Formats: sequence, structure tokens, C-alpha cells
Amino acid sequence: MEWRDMVVVPLSFDLFREAELDAERVFGYDPDGDACYYAHRYVLREPRSDDGEEFYAAAAYAESVAAWRLRDQRWLIHRTVQPGQDCAGQSFYSFSESMPR
Repeated sequence: MEWRDMVVVPLSFDLFREAELDAERVFGYDPDGDACYYAHRYVLREPRSDDGEEFYAAAAYAESVAAWRLRDQRWLIHRTVQPGQDCAGQSFYSFSESMPR
């Protein structure tokens, strides 16, 4: 909340979804058409079985990122990483001089 007033607010968005993977990417643009918001999310899956006969796709790794360009041109980045289906995710904030990819 303390950085809220420093964020450049996006007015339009582009959303890209990967058809074969559990993944998506979003770009947000300011009135001049410059990127001021970025987000991505993906889940990597692997086959698992509880009984050795029936298999299902379980999350092996997941990541989500949301980033906002600040008025001073830095990027405020929020990243969440979950190393497995049964593991608790870890979230953290950081700053960058460039938009994450």
C-alpha cells in the first residue's frame, strides 16, 4: 500500500495465453502506449500416481509475477514461487531498473 501512489496506472491491456501449457502473460500500457504493468503465471506439471496404475498431472513448480512501473521509472515486482504441489509458496517484493520477462 505504501507504493500505491507511485504506480503508473495502466489504461489498456494485452493478454496472452499458452494453449498447451498452464501459462499466461499480461502487459498493461499507460496513455502513451508504454508498458507500465506486467504479469505472468505458469505451472509446470509432472505425472504422479498414488497407486502406480492411475496417473495424474501434479504441479511440480509454479510461479507468478506482477510488476508495476513506478513514477521514478523503477519496477516494483511481486513474485510468488511454489516449488511443489505440497509445498507452501514463498512471496517477496523487489525493485528492478527494467521490466521483468
